[in-house]
Amino acid sequence: MAGSEPQPIFNSTNVQAQRWHEFLEMAVTVSRASGGALWSVEHQQPVLLTQHQLGEQRLDEVHQLWSGHAECLNTVIDTRQSKTFDANFEQAGKVQPLHLLLLPIVSESIVQMVLELFLPQPAKLPLEQIEASVRQLLTWAAPAEVTPPSDSSAVDFATWLTQIHRHLDLDKTCFAMTNETRTWSGWDRVSLFIQEGKKLKLKSVSGVDVLDPRSTTVTILESTANAFADQVEPVSSFQELPDKILQEYQTRTNSKHVAVISLHGDSGTQKQHFIGSLIFDCFDQAEQRVRTVDDLQIASRHVAAALQHSLEYEFAKTTPVRRIVRAVLSKRFAKTILAVLVLFALALFLCQKQTTLTITGTGLLEPARQQDVFAVSNGLIETLHVSQGQKVQAQDELITLRSPELEFEINRRQGELQTVRQQISDLEKLRTDPRRAAELQKTANELAARGEELKTVEKSLQQQLDQLAQQSADLVLLSPISGEVITWNLKSLLAEDRPVSRADRLLSIANLSGAWKAKLHVDHRDIGPVLDAYDQKIISITFVTADTPESPKAATITEIAPTVTTDAISGTTLVLEAKVDRKTIPEIRPGTTLLFRIDCGEAPTGYVWFRRLIERIHSWWTLL
Repeated sequence: MAGSEPQPIFNSTNVQAQRWHEFLEMAVTVSRASGGALWSVEHQQPVLLTQHQLGEQRLDEVHQLWSGHAECLNTVIDTRQSKTFDANFEQAGKVQPLHLLLLPIVSESIVQMVLELFLPQPAKLPLEQIEASVRQLLTWAAPAEVTPPSDSSAVDFATWLTQIHRHLDLDKTCFAMTNETRTWSGWDRVSLFIQEGKKLKLKSVSGVDVLDPRSTTVTILESTANAFADQVEPVSSFQELPDKILQEYQTRTNSKHVAVISLHGDSGTQKQHFIGSLIFDCFDQAEQRVRTVDDLQIASRHVAAALQHSLEYEFAKTTPVRRIVRAVLSKRFAKTILAVLVLFALALFLCQKQTTLTITGTGLLEPARQQDVFAVSNGLIETLHVSQGQKVQAQDELITLRSPELEFEINRRQGELQTVRQQISDLEKLRTDPRRAAELQKTANELAARGEELKTVEKSLQQQLDQLAQQSADLVLLSPISGEVITWNLKSLLAEDRPVSRADRLLSIANLSGAWKAKLHVDHRDIGPVLDAYDQKIISITFVTADTPESPKAATITEIAPTVTTDAISGTTLVLEAKVDRKTIPEIRPGTTLLFRIDCGEAPTGYVWFRRLIERIHSWWTLL
């Protein structure tokens, strides 16, 4: 089927095979063709010069089998006009309908070559755009001596076109687009954006190797690009009434001139779809050296074609599973459904999956038989009879205290007792000497009554002295059990004449060779699960010490404190006493810190993970 008949696209003389082969590759790329061939004309007959992406079999060996193909080639050679027709092309056992475009290359009014492009049906690009792109590539491919000096801009454009179509990798393509477009256009900065979902994301900026998505510049660029995402026509600061968003952008970026151009790709229908946009920035007033907005709009069509080609290549590399996931996640409703399903599955997992409920905390190791020695009264340290680590037997002397107040009371009572006894002795003499009694005018009865009174006082004073003597004897502190002194730094702690108060703890005696126990401080928030597990007899306790963290030991609960305790270190806790095996801890010391783990049986994973939050919400709900 014949198409329009444009003028010959370029005049060329001498042909260099390698350069023309590169020209063919670029022509196939920019036209989005399935393949192509370049025919040299010798004696008005086509001779295959090179072919690209048409398989291993030479096209000139099979084209005679195509009805009308040779005639079309001869028609283009004779008329020097382009021609299009439809054909079925068989490759790898598959028949594919194609649209063939034949373009003559004319030199001195003679057709020197014919470019044949195998385009898909329908063509991904308009034929006019394909012919314009090939015209620019011919400017690049033609030898320098035959290139008209007035067409230097066309050579620059062809070079730029070659560079942006050179790669299929998306990152490399985007990098080439911004940097090569900056060089060709003369603008100071070119930024490329690609649509991801419903937002435009900055993909590449000229002169920048790595983008920082957190930077202010990236944020400003993306917000501006998204503001003009629905614009079909270019928006620039050269307009008579510049957009307010564009003016704000110029203020924030110090850009003298800016242009925003949308990129639209071919979707296989009459309507093109939006795939991205370009932002051009000029930071000085040198307008004469930059391309016009019209030039940029023309170039944007080629950028869109190259970008869509790379996007399709990236899509082809993606696995089917990732394609499905990407397609599902690109829709808001699908995202919502997926999020709900994920949350439901997570909730089901948290409710059904059982996990061991574990309570952890700290505690101390102590001998099972251990007693503290306290001061029985206020006083001073007189003598320290033992030292740290010394073994003692029950009732051995440990400390002798001295109480100046007690000594004073004893001396006072002794003096009062001597006085009373002297009075009793004098009264007996009066009773045996009547003359002295008469002188005192005392009767015998009065003397007898006075004597009985003094004896009562004597007896009371003697009892008081006996009590004071017992208190003095109690100042000698004896060991309550057989064991070892475990209090550290006794000589400094209990120095001579150091004052002590009643009920002060002075030292501790412990039986280190006997049984041992662990004191476990359970946080008040964990008391419930621990007591429930203890009542159900499913509780299990293991602990490690700081010097042997790699070898856990077992313990068995023997006693639970009736009330919780509060201190500055452990906070509010319930103290559990557990029996430990002395043989499993070879170098055990009193007061050794341990880390314990209490397994309280199985519970839903959600409760185990979010127990604190669940209990707090339950407490709030209870108070409502």
